Amino acid sequence: MTETLRLENDLFLREIVLGAGGVYTSSIYNKVTKREYNKRDDAGEFNFCVNGDQIASYSKPEVHILDGSVVDVKQMLEPVGHEFSAGSKGSQVLKVSLRCEKHDFILRVCYEIYPDLAGCSKWLEIDCLGEDLHVGKMFFERLHTCPGEYADSDFFGQQGMVAKPPMFAACGDDDIIQLHNAKLDEGMFIANGACGPLRYFMVYPHWGHGIACGYSMSAADFNKFMKKGEKFVSDKAYSLLYKGERQNSAAANAFREMIRRDLPDCPDNGRVMYCTWLPFLKNINEELLLKLVDRAAEFGFNHFVVDDGWFTDNNWEVDHEKFPDGLEVIAEKVHAAGMKFGLWLNIGNDYGQADSRPEDNASDFHGIVKPFGFSTRGLKTRCFASKHRDLMAVKLKELAKQYGVDYFKLDFSNILSPYGMMPYGCHSHDHAYHEDYSDAVFEQYQSMMNMRETVKKSFPDLIIDFSFEVFGTERPSIAALRYSELHHASNMNTLHPEFTRADHIRRTLYEYGNILPNERLLGSLICLQNENDVENLLTAFVGTPLVAGDLTKISPKNAELLKNIVKNLNALVEESPLSEYELLKYKAAGETEQWDGFARYAKSGRGMICVFRNDYPKSIVKVVLSDFPDGEFNLTDMTTGELIKKSSGKELRAGLELAWEAGTSCRAIVIE
Repeated sequence: MTETLRLENDLFLREIVLGAGGVYTSSIYNKVTKREYNKRDDAGEFNFCVNGDQIASYSKPEVHILDGSVVDVKQMLEPVGHEFSAGSKGSQVLKVSLRCEKHDFILRVCYEIYPDLAGCSKWLEIDCLGEDLHVGKMFFERLHTCPGEYADSDFFGQQGMVAKPPMFAACGDDDIIQLHNAKLDEGMFIANGACGPLRYFMVYPHWGHGIACGYSMSAADFNKFMKKGEKFVSDKAYSLLYKGERQNSAAANAFREMIRRDLPDCPDNGRVMYCTWLPFLKNINEELLLKLVDRAAEFGFNHFVVDDGWFTDNNWEVDHEKFPDGLEVIAEKVHAAGMKFGLWLNIGNDYGQADSRPEDNASDFHGIVKPFGFSTRGLKTRCFASKHRDLMAVKLKELAKQYGVDYFKLDFSNILSPYGMMPYGCHSHDHAYHEDYSDAVFEQYQSMMNMRETVKKSFPDLIIDFSFEVFGTERPSIAALRYSELHHASNMNTLHPEFTRADHIRRTLYEYGNILPNERLLGSLICLQNENDVENLLTAFVGTPLVAGDLTKISPKNAELLKNIVKNLNALVEESPLSEYELLKYKAAGETEQWDGFARYAKSGRGMICVFRNDYPKSIVKVVLSDFPDGEFNLTDMTTGELIKKSSGKELRAGLELAWEAGTSCRAIVIE
């Protein structure tokens, strides 16, 4: 008996068929363009291995492409039933259940769709009912879909910014793939929510699986060992269809919204965060920080974060030579000033408790403890899938209670290094939460999430940030944002303009925030103590602004301008985050005489435009906000509060002319 199930709204349809051969998608339909995207109506939904047997979503005899032999994968899954239910944020969830008698487990194929988004997310759940299971080689989503013909379409990676070959594999490199047909002005996004090197795409449209999305089968090979009663939930794949040119803001904002709905709630809407790391490094003390707290409060900043340098190696005990009254006096002053208190802590090695708990150390292939970095300090890397995760959860709760911590910046690599100088995972056979090297990377990330959830049960409003070093990847990703309400994505900074200027940082931030929810990205550690402070701060506005610098060195003139900018930002995000984003003309590599900029606004239209002159010789630029809503708006200068003009949404979509002011390198406009 064959049964057809439909996930649909006014924009999108996905049709799933249950039959004797298994489960497959028979239709992916764009209701806006009235175009069928599905190219093969019997392509399988997923595949993975259990205890050495291949488990396929759908199977029929096929001729192998290499040797011409007939391949017939025996179907081991029997349909049990299906269920539609309501999701937590207005979505509809479909779960199709199948039973594997041979290995005694229940598989649920899960889909989620929202009424206002032209796509769906997909994941797998496995319940182990009997014998121990070894799960591996998993694709949790397989799509044989394309707008029009594959030959007329192109793939793009790095959040849709860089062209990919017509067929490729990407292991840990990309989390979002864009497929666009320029002839039809139509396309789709496909994303993989797995962590770091576990993320894997295999895009070979002329093969049976088409666009396959799942886990690594190479260096960080995915493996999951399960015992009776355990449940495994895979990461998610996300897909969304769109109409319009490849870099149209409406499509990117729709996909950004799909991702956002799968992220943890964040109590901060994008105000400025100050961090003590630069230029002070570890040279901090009570007197200095009390001065900096006063200055940060004057500027209207929202978070004050004490970075490294506050503890000794005696189980993270406060350094009482630097802080004779403890950190309590700092935290109390931060809170009294109306700011939130943030604290840095390493979780990747034994820094802070040197040479303790050797049983928690990560080991390499030779059985030697993994050194941290170049091992110049003799630090030993911890394995997060050991009891270390439990110890860190206890420590974080202890610190949160003692100091009223509102935000934790958690740092230092242990799974892998974003700098490429640490082997993956852990080869120990003696740790509590992984078997051996084969499942170490996956279980280390799982343990990171376990620690997060343990702490959040006691402190639900606490913001936990697993930095890019902890996550082990240079680029932010969906996974990094799922683990962190706010994610410290890089150490790019403007402390030494002779090495890095704000325009260089903006180019990178434009890629980071092209599709990801910008309000969750702490994109760079912008320093405010130089002549270009206004441009630097506005550069940080691509995401949630993370700033550093010696605040006492900011000139009186710049200080007044910064205060006005921050005051306006705080007013804009008071009600809701600036969820919509448009990248304006920007200076690409090799081009000259180009201005750049971006717009960020709420769905109501309240927001800001930031533009940067660079070497642009003309006196006027035209800013086009192609996705801006209807309405009547006042446009005011963000630094002076001066009314520039009144404008309608229609006029902003057609284009707004802005003149550069004498002696300035940038402009910021408030829309309200």
